[in-house]
Amino acid sequence: MNFQPVTLTGEVVRLEPLNLDHAADLLVAASHDEIWAYLDEPTPRTRDMIERLIRDALEDQRRGVRLPFAVIDIKTGLAVGSTSFIDIRPNDRSVEIGWTWITPSHWGTGANTEAKFLMLSYAFERQDAGRVAIKTDLRNQRSQNAIEKLGATREGVWRNHRILSDGSYRHSVYYSVIDSEWPSVRGRLKLARDLHS
Repeated sequence: MNFQPVTLTGEVVRLEPLNLDHAADLLVAASHDEIWAYLDEPTPRTRDMIERLIRDALEDQRRGVRLPFAVIDIKTGLAVGSTSFIDIRPNDRSVEIGWTWITPSHWGTGANTEAKFLMLSYAFERQDAGRVAIKTDLRNQRSQNAIEKLGATREGVWRNHRILSDGSYRHSVYYSVIDSEWPSVRGRLKLARDLHS
């Protein structure tokens, strides 16, 4: 496994390496409070705030612990969100998809499903992953529903997983897809993607 910047292109979205050129689009896309309700970040309201998020992601990339993407709407060419490979563990053939957010106008359009399809395909088919994990806040039922629709298996809840900026604990729900399940999940995602196109 060698996760390096790459562009992944679908029919609805393109995932391209995140950089500061995406800041203006992402500031508009990220300006909705409902995106950040379960993330330990305030809603980005200024160019400085969105650039800090991008710089943090790029610093994680430099350290080899994250591979961040901008989610680009193919029809408009605008960045409408972001997602990343995180917790990259080559010795275990394991990686996680995380830090995913998409502007609400693109919820239910197939953008998230296709982004996950592209990332899972890349992980299993080009990086020989044995396991791809996805986690979400226990309170975030919408996200849990979306992950379950992908065909990922719910593994359980990590209680008191993280302390949030307000001092409260976050309980995280973990899901995964493993390599033996990928052909079935791939077919399910391809069907879902085709229904949106």
